[in-house]
Amino acid sequence: MDNSKARCSAFDKAVNLLAFKDRTVKELEDKLREKGYNSGEIDEAIDKLSYYGYLNDENYALSYIKDNASKKGVRLLIKELQDKGVDKFIIDDVIEEYIDADTIDENAVISDIVNRRFYNVNFNDDKVRRRVINYLLRRGFRYDSVKAVLKKYKGIEFIQE
Repeated sequence: MDNSKARCSAFDKAVNLLAFKDRTVKELEDKLREKGYNSGEIDEAIDKLSYYGYLNDENYALSYIKDNASKKGVRLLIKELQDKGVDKFIIDDVIEEYIDADTIDENAVISDIVNRRFYNVNFNDDKVRRRVINYLLRRGFRYDSVKAVLKKYKGIEFIQE
Protein backbone atom coordinates (compact mmCIF):
# COMPACT_ATOMS: atom_id res chain seq x y z
CA MET A 1 0.00 0.00 0.00
CA ASP A 2 2.76 2.41 0.95
CA ASN A 3 4.59 1.77 -2.34
CA SER A 4 1.52 2.43 -4.53
CA LYS A 5 0.81 5.59 -2.57
CA ALA A 6 4.36 6.81 -3.36
CA ARG A 7 3.88 6.07 -7.10
CA CYS A 8 0.59 7.90 -7.05
CA SER A 9 2.31 10.71 -5.27
CA ALA A 10 5.01 10.90 -7.98
CA PHE A 11 2.32 11.03 -10.66
CA ASP A 12 0.34 13.63 -8.72
CA LYS A 13 3.44 15.73 -8.20
CA ALA A 14 4.25 15.49 -11.92
CA VAL A 15 0.73 16.58 -12.86
CA ASN A 16 1.02 19.46 -10.41
CA LEU A 17 4.35 20.53 -11.93
CA LEU A 18 2.92 20.38 -15.45
CA ALA A 19 -0.07 22.46 -14.39
CA PHE A 20 2.22 25.44 -13.79
CA LYS A 21 4.22 25.17 -17.02
CA ASP A 22 5.07 22.76 -19.79
CA ARG A 23 8.22 20.75 -19.28
CA THR A 24 10.31 18.30 -21.23
CA VAL A 25 10.66 14.70 -20.13
CA LYS A 26 14.17 15.42 -18.83
CA GLU A 27 13.06 18.50 -16.90
CA LEU A 28 10.24 16.56 -15.27
CA GLU A 29 12.53 13.63 -14.44
CA ASP A 30 15.06 16.00 -12.85
CA LYS A 31 12.38 17.78 -10.85
CA LEU A 32 10.88 14.53 -9.55
CA ARG A 33 14.32 13.16 -8.71
CA GLU A 34 15.02 16.40 -6.85
CA LYS A 35 11.80 15.81 -4.86
CA GLY A 36 13.13 12.40 -3.75
CA TYR A 37 11.24 9.96 -5.97
CA ASN A 38 13.06 6.82 -7.13
CA SER A 39 13.64 5.87 -10.76
CA GLY A 40 10.80 3.36 -10.89
CA GLU A 41 8.25 5.86 -9.63
CA ILE A 42 9.52 8.52 -12.01
CA ASP A 43 9.46 6.19 -15.01
CA GLU A 44 5.93 5.05 -14.22
CA ALA A 45 4.68 8.64 -13.83
CA ILE A 46 6.36 9.73 -17.07
CA ASP A 47 5.00 6.75 -19.00
CA LYS A 48 1.50 7.47 -17.74
CA LEU A 49 1.76 11.19 -18.59
CA SER A 50 3.12 10.39 -22.05
CA TYR A 51 0.32 7.89 -22.64
CA TYR A 52 -2.30 10.50 -21.74
CA GLY A 53 -0.59 13.07 -23.97
CA TYR A 54 0.40 15.47 -21.20
CA LEU A 55 4.10 15.03 -21.86
CA ASN A 56 5.41 15.30 -25.41
CA ASP A 57 8.85 16.72 -26.21
CA GLU A 58 7.95 17.37 -29.85
CA ASN A 59 4.94 19.49 -28.91
CA TYR A 60 7.03 21.23 -26.27
CA ALA A 61 9.77 22.06 -28.80
CA LEU A 62 7.27 23.39 -31.33
CA SER A 63 5.56 25.52 -28.72
CA TYR A 64 8.90 26.78 -27.41
CA ILE A 65 10.03 27.82 -30.88
CA LYS A 66 6.72 29.55 -31.66
CA ASP A 67 6.92 31.49 -28.38
CA ASN A 68 10.56 32.53 -28.73
CA ALA A 69 11.27 32.80 -32.47
CA SER A 70 10.46 36.50 -32.49
CA LYS A 71 13.15 37.21 -29.89
CA LYS A 72 15.90 34.67 -30.49
CA GLY A 73 17.88 33.22 -33.34
CA VAL A 74 17.73 29.62 -34.49
CA ARG A 75 21.10 28.71 -32.98
CA LEU A 76 20.06 29.88 -29.51
CA LEU A 77 16.69 28.14 -29.77
CA ILE A 78 18.43 24.87 -30.65
CA LYS A 79 20.90 25.22 -27.78
CA GLU A 80 18.18 25.98 -25.25
CA LEU A 81 16.10 23.00 -26.38
CA GLN A 82 19.16 20.75 -26.12
CA ASP A 83 19.81 22.10 -22.61
CA LYS A 84 16.22 21.23 -21.71
CA GLY A 85 16.86 17.63 -22.79
CA VAL A 86 14.96 17.54 -26.07
CA ASP A 87 16.38 14.91 -28.42
CA LYS A 88 18.43 16.22 -31.35
CA PHE A 89 16.24 14.40 -33.90
CA ILE A 90 13.11 16.01 -32.47
CA ILE A 91 14.76 19.44 -32.59
CA ASP A 92 15.85 18.90 -36.20
CA ASP A 93 12.33 17.84 -37.22
CA VAL A 94 10.69 20.79 -35.49
CA ILE A 95 13.22 23.27 -36.90
CA GLU A 96 12.70 21.87 -40.38
CA GLU A 97 8.92 21.97 -39.98
CA TYR A 98 8.62 25.41 -38.42
CA ILE A 99 11.59 27.52 -39.39
CA ASP A 100 12.72 26.12 -42.72
CA ALA A 101 9.15 26.36 -43.99
CA ASP A 102 9.65 30.14 -44.15
CA THR A 103 7.46 30.68 -41.12
CA ILE A 104 10.22 32.80 -39.64
CA ASP A 105 12.33 35.29 -41.52
CA GLU A 106 15.48 35.77 -39.43
CA ASN A 107 16.28 39.06 -41.13
CA ALA A 108 12.84 40.42 -40.29
CA VAL A 109 13.25 39.38 -36.65
CA ILE A 110 16.66 41.07 -36.45
CA SER A 111 15.29 44.18 -38.10
CA ASP A 112 12.40 44.28 -35.63
CA ILE A 113 14.78 43.95 -32.66
CA VAL A 114 17.04 46.69 -34.01
CA ASN A 115 14.06 48.99 -34.59
CA ARG A 116 12.66 48.36 -31.12
CA ARG A 117 15.85 48.31 -29.05
CA PHE A 118 18.34 50.40 -30.95
CA TYR A 119 16.20 52.93 -32.81
CA ASN A 120 18.13 55.95 -31.48
CA VAL A 121 21.65 54.47 -31.62
CA ASN A 122 24.45 55.97 -33.71
CA PHE A 123 25.56 53.00 -35.80
CA ASN A 124 28.47 54.95 -37.27
CA ASP A 125 30.30 54.62 -33.93
CA ASP A 126 32.37 51.41 -34.11
CA LYS A 127 32.04 50.66 -30.40
CA VAL A 128 28.25 50.99 -30.49
CA ARG A 129 27.99 48.95 -33.69
CA ARG A 130 30.09 46.14 -32.16
CA ARG A 131 27.90 46.20 -29.04
CA VAL A 132 24.74 45.81 -31.15
CA ILE A 133 26.30 43.06 -33.27
CA ASN A 134 27.47 41.14 -30.20
CA TYR A 135 24.04 41.49 -28.61
CA LEU A 136 22.39 40.00 -31.70
CA LEU A 137 24.97 37.21 -31.93
CA ARG A 138 24.36 36.30 -28.28
CA ARG A 139 20.65 36.07 -29.12
CA GLY A 140 21.55 33.26 -31.55
CA PHE A 141 21.36 35.05 -34.87
CA ARG A 142 23.81 34.21 -37.65
CA TYR A 143 26.51 36.78 -38.36
CA ASP A 144 25.61 36.92 -42.07
CA SER A 145 22.01 37.80 -41.22
CA VAL A 146 23.06 40.44 -38.68
CA LYS A 147 25.49 41.93 -41.17
CA ALA A 148 22.89 42.00 -43.97
CA VAL A 149 20.26 43.71 -41.82
CA LEU A 150 22.63 46.28 -40.35
CA LYS A 151 24.04 47.03 -43.78
CA LYS A 152 20.57 48.02 -44.96
CA TYR A 153 19.84 49.84 -41.72
CA LYS A 154 21.10 53.42 -42.09
CA GLY A 155 23.66 52.37 -44.73
CA ILE A 156 26.21 50.91 -42.33
CA GLU A 157 29.43 49.88 -44.00
CA PHE A 158 31.35 46.85 -42.74
CA ILE A 159 35.10 46.56 -42.91
CA GLN A 160 36.29 43.64 -45.06
CA GLU A 161 36.99 40.60 -42.91
